[in-house]
Amino acid sequence: MQYKLIATDLDGTLLNRNAEITEHTRETILKAIGKGVMFVPATGRPLCGVTHITEQFPGDFPVVTYNGASVITSQSQRVLFSQNLDKKVAKEVYTLGCEHGAPLIIWEGETLHVSHDCFEVQLYQKITGATVHVLEDFDQLGEITKIIWLVPANIGRELTHKFGEHFKGKCNVHTSHPSLLEFVHVKSSKGLALKAIGEAYGIDASEMIAVGDGFNDASMLEYAGLSVAMENAPEELKAMCKHVTLSNNEEGVAKVIEEFVLNA
Repeated sequence: MQYKLIATDLDGTLLNRNAEITEHTRETILKAIGKGVMFVPATGRPLCGVTHITEQFPGDFPVVTYNGASVITSQSQRVLFSQNLDKKVAKEVYTLGCEHGAPLIIWEGETLHVSHDCFEVQLYQKITGATVHVLEDFDQLGEITKIIWLVPANIGRELTHKFGEHFKGKCNVHTSHPSLLEFVHVKSSKGLALKAIGEAYGIDASEMIAVGDGFNDASMLEYAGLSVAMENAPEELKAMCKHVTLSNNEEGVAKVIEEFVLNA
C-alpha cells in the first residue's frame, strides 16, 4: 500500500516527555512530505497551541484541533470542518462541572475562558499559549467549541464512563489526558475530521496512517487504513490497532514512517 497521509496525535505520541519533536523525527517527517505524503497533526489543542510545531514543516496542511471539533489549515487558517457544541448542552456541561467543583476550561473559538484561575489552569495555559480570560457570564459566550473539566487523574476514566452515558447522543465525552475530561459536539471526533480531510484532498481512508496513544485517538485509529498505537498507549488501545510502534520517548512516529512510508 502506498500511503498518502499520516495523522499523528501530539502529546504522548509525536512529542517526547519534554513536549518536543526530536530532530530525527522532524527529518523523517520532512522526508515523507518530500515523497508527497500529507502530514496531519491531530490534537486536542487549539491551532494557537500548535503553531510552534506546524511552523517546522512546509506547506499549508490541515490540522485537526480540539480533538476533531475543528480542522483548519496551518497557514491560511481555512476551516475545512467545524462542529460547535449545542448551547443548551454546553450550559448543562458547564453547570454540572461547577457543581462538581472542577476548574473549567471553555473554548470559544480560539479564545480561552476559565471558571476561575488556579494552578491547574496555569499549567494548561502554558501548553496552549493562549491568554486566559476569567469567565463572568456564561450566557454571553458565542459559539463554544469545547469544554474541559480539570479533574484528578485517578478518576478521569470513571467520569468519562459516567458522563459519557449521561450525555449519550448529546455530546462526546473523553479524556485527552487522565486529568482532562473533554466535552465536544456529538459529531466531533478525530475520525470524522480525517474523513473530512480525505474528502477535501481526495484521499481514501485506506491510504491513511493514524498514530495515537489515547482513547481520544480511537476514532481516527478505527478510520485509517493503518492504525498504529504507541508502546506507551493503554493495552485496550493497542488491542484495537493493526500495529504497535515504539514509545513517544523512543521516536515511535519516526519508526512508523520509516517502516511504512520511506522503506515500503
